[in-house]
Amino acid sequence: MKPIKIAIAEDNNLLAKSIKEKLDFFNEEIEYKYRAKHGNDLVEKLEKDSDIDVILMDIEMPELDGIKTTQIVNEAYPQIKI
Repeated sequence: MKPIKIAIAEDNNLLAKSIKEKLDFFNEEIEYKYRAKHGNDLVEKLEKDSDIDVILMDIEMPELDGIKTTQIVNEAYPQIKI
């Protein structure tokens, strides 16, 4: 079974670190790809590497919030689950 590829969109450094630490417990089932600090950051990272299965999305982020980012990602990358 291939691992689920996950990206995190979270502006809070402490929370993002905590989520990644929890995901590391499942290192055979989950592959952590990257973290974005806001919606624009996520969109830029997806343009370079969209080989993602799931995005854990924060709703309240600076520059581009999670709701608008989800709309953009759903249109451009409908195969990614959020």
